[in-house]
Amino acid sequence: FVRVFRFGQVPAGFNQDEAFAAYEAYSLLNFGKDSAGYSFPTYFVSWGSGMNVLESYLAIPFMWLFGCSEAVFRLPQLILSIISMPVLYLLLKRLFDLKTAIIGLGLLAISPWHIMLSRWGLESNLAPAFLLFGFFFLIKGITQNGYFLLSALFYGISLYSYSITWLVVPLTLVGFGVYLLVSKVKVKILTVILACIILAAFATPHILFLLINQGLINEIKTSFISIPKMVAMRSGEIALSNLFSAEVWKNLLSILLYQNDGLNWNSIKEFGMFYTFNTVFFVLGMAKLITDTVIDIKNKRFSGSVMIIIGFLSSVFVSLIISGANINKTNSLHFFTLVITAVGICFVIYCGKFIKVKLTALICLNLAAFALFCGFYFGEYSNTISPEFRSGVGQAVEFVNDKNCQKVLVDKSIYHSQILFYDKTPQSVFEETVEYENYPSPYLNAKSFGKYTFDLQYDNIGGYDAYIISDGFADWFASNNFDVYSFDCYAVALPKE
Repeated sequence: FVRVFRFGQVPAGFNQDEAFAAYEAYSLLNFGKDSAGYSFPTYFVSWGSGMNVLESYLAIPFMWLFGCSEAVFRLPQLILSIISMPVLYLLLKRLFDLKTAIIGLGLLAISPWHIMLSRWGLESNLAPAFLLFGFFFLIKGITQNGYFLLSALFYGISLYSYSITWLVVPLTLVGFGVYLLVSKVKVKILTVILACIILAAFATPHILFLLINQGLINEIKTSFISIPKMVAMRSGEIALSNLFSAEVWKNLLSILLYQNDGLNWNSIKEFGMFYTFNTVFFVLGMAKLITDTVIDIKNKRFSGSVMIIIGFLSSVFVSLIISGANINKTNSLHFFTLVITAVGICFVIYCGKFIKVKLTALICLNLAAFALFCGFYFGEYSNTISPEFRSGVGQAVEFVNDKNCQKVLVDKSIYHSQILFYDKTPQSVFEETVEYENYPSPYLNAKSFGKYTFDLQYDNIGGYDAYIISDGFADWFASNNFDVYSFDCYAVALPKE
């Protein structure tokens, strides 16, 4: 209920990455090409250094059925987040026991991180769900090897959700594979080979992508699939030298212990990702799992504890080689963090006397925090996030289109991806008319395209049919012979006739 309540209204507005991914889906659905002119690419050029494609492709059938809007684009994230809850429960029941499964499900159901993630469409935030599904079917495959094929399928799909999974998936699966061999788990070699073939098939376009963008082969551009060359690559963000950076370690520890990265769309400082008071259970759970892991590895037996530690450490390693790590960049970690926290809670509650008292107290504490979070998220937070997601831009663009304005000057606080999406600019018009102010760059800023120009100077106004402005300048325009129409955080100013 808390994931669907006022869905599409909170958070209001549309993040710039959401808007670009949504436009790519709209463009592919209506024109068969993305914004850069590629037919069904395996990776979008978008900002110049690329965007992941999975969210856009999953949104296409929903757009075909229900039209193109913020809420429709966000539906895949919502649906997959809801499916993740019973999958996590079933996974924990197999790895540990019923008590851990119920506590883990309870933590996920009320988790601020997961609730917030489910309600907007950042394309990289699909990764946790598909990594979870891959892990779940891998665990099922240990007793019924056929499920290894489904595991490979979901791990393969995850490669298109977020480029960080290009490192996380192979590293994690190698770790799992070595452990299964050491613990002498019986597997059918043919099934494993087939699973590897499935995973390799999904990985091959990305291998070609890397070869293309290293200049080793030419880009692939066909009418049914494309592997493009980027304007610029952000390969410098990932480096082994980051392992020795105090700043990188500080960022990761802040995420793990304080559950916050300072970004309002990822977490709320006062609540954290899983409520900050639960960090103590994460630490205890880690101690418990490490102890169990040492014993289980020494005895060469399979256990859920070892699998969780392998998955967690693989994600930690990848997170540490990323510069500027934040909650969404380290999102392969978070289901493991939640599981470790659930293990810690079980260890404390079911160790010693007063089990009922401890369980009741912890349930009350978490539910009180959950109630406070919901009140804040659907109240004050909604007002806080609106300016950051440029709420009102959509209504402003619709207004200038209704007025048939042919030359529109846009406030530079608005991203060109947001105008592109709300205007539903034809792909050919965008490709033929776009001019960038910083080409080439991994973060392209459009100077103009179509009828829109992104160079609003408040000391030099004139020559345009309409101005999409920040609401803070509405009074100035109103007092300088303009009619002003307000739309949440933005407004449209029209010259008086």
